[in-house]
Amino acid sequence: MRNQTLPHEETSASVIERWMGAPLNLIEELGHFLLVTPLNAALRQLDRLSYKLEGTLLREVISHTLFPVTLIVSMWLGFKATEQGASITSIGTLALIPVVYGLFAAPLERLMPFSRNWLEGGNDMTVDVMMFISNAFWNGFAKYLIQVLFLVSLVEMLEPYGHSLWPNELPGAVQVMLFILIKDFFRYWLHRALHENAFLWRFHATHHSVKRLYWLNGIRSHPVEVIVQAILFAAPFALLQPSAEIVMVAIFMQLSIGIFQHSNIDLKLGFWEYIFSIGDNHRYHHYPNKAIGDCNYGGEFIVWDILFGTFHKVKGERPSDDIGIGGSPDYPMTMMGQLIAPFLKNQRFDSATQKANQATDH
Repeated sequence: MRNQTLPHEETSASVIERWMGAPLNLIEELGHFLLVTPLNAALRQLDRLSYKLEGTLLREVISHTLFPVTLIVSMWLGFKATEQGASITSIGTLALIPVVYGLFAAPLERLMPFSRNWLEGGNDMTVDVMMFISNAFWNGFAKYLIQVLFLVSLVEMLEPYGHSLWPNELPGAVQVMLFILIKDFFRYWLHRALHENAFLWRFHATHHSVKRLYWLNGIRSHPVEVIVQAILFAAPFALLQPSAEIVMVAIFMQLSIGIFQHSNIDLKLGFWEYIFSIGDNHRYHHYPNKAIGDCNYGGEFIVWDILFGTFHKVKGERPSDDIGIGGSPDYPMTMMGQLIAPFLKNQRFDSATQKANQATDH
């Protein structure tokens, strides 16, 4: 199943997508044949067991314990990995972490799905894998930009203060969660701006173009957003100066939380949804109706949303599985199409206008 392309009315952009993007389109086709099709066929073997699990005590136990157990294990694995020499510069380690999480998340999504409509998504997985590789490159490019923009001098200037600011005397686990919480404060405001500013929304729309949520597509982001985020986070990280070990363990934790944020696993999260930005919190965030979807901006924690009035959760209600960009149903789903879509004039990306209109309809 091919990904949706730009409408033919977008003459020049359509030519770029189809012809200049031909190598990427070919990779998508090969990815569908070599990766998506066999993986879906293998996971379908779990469907019979999935129906048998419905209403059982085992599923109930898993749905209540999976998230906290995964957090504890991720913290332990993170510290063990650093003891074995893993670091934030270990490309192999950073690439392996999502793969390991995927090995347990993908089967669980099939066994305990929030929505069976999200179990398969055409060829979206190939684009998500390509985005994962692309984002690694653009993060590296952002580090180069930081040097060019003289932010390295700022980092060096702030470094002496950072060592006195960071509470190294606290237990390691507390330092990790504190680091994520502070980082998430900056992520919250950037994410909120990406939604509330019409120009920035054009780039963030790439992330919201997905038609389903599953364990991998949390990484789908436009390169412009990836670069801006890396640059904006440079100064506060330099000021805080936590140890490399704490940062590495935090990456383990962020990835594990991120898996549950986008996963199609139906969990009973209880009070955890009032601490972390996971489960139904993020499903509301992906609503096509921006009058509802402009909420729950936290990357890992939900506490900043609660504090600043953007938390949305309806007691006793489960969110719909209808997600996407309500104002742009023709948004392209190919890799090349998503790269060029923010620069098109007639895409209906005006988040403020759309939000006002949908609030009236709601």
